[in-house]
Amino acid sequence: MTGLIQTAAGKDGKGKWDIAAVPGGGGNWGGSFLTVPKQSRHAKEAAALAAFLTSADSEKRIFQGPTGSLPSLTAPLSDPAVRNTRQVYFGNAPTGEIFAASATDLKPSYRGTKDQQVRIPFANALQLVEQGKAAPHKAWSTALSDAEKNLKH
Repeated sequence: MTGLIQTAAGKDGKGKWDIAAVPGGGGNWGGSFLTVPKQSRHAKEAAALAAFLTSADSEKRIFQGPTGSLPSLTAPLSDPAVRNTRQVYFGNAPTGEIFAASATDLKPSYRGTKDQQVRIPFANALQLVEQGKAAPHKAWSTALSDAEKNLKH
């Protein structure tokens, strides 16, 4: 999210933000992936590009860049080039050390086959409360009801 923060806060936000480890350990909201459809006209080239972008060396360089996207591979997390990365925008915070330690210490969480059916109503409820469009107790009740309905389908 460092790239998003820098874009949203702009030049005026430089030095006004800092980075810290998450209290109680990190979390994971999922991830991303690259795929090349069979019907692609340039499948071979696309696969080569995906392999290049997700290589340990590329992920290390991308992390050291302005957006600071954390490598998805575990090998670069122990690389001194990643561990020693600091971001000037965030008060020269040692983002490499903080993020790599958080990712390394992350405990896997099991997600069942009905994860989406349950998670979506709760995410919607949290958003409604955050936006002031629903009272917490009402949003919680609705989320429980919607999740139960979703599980029956």
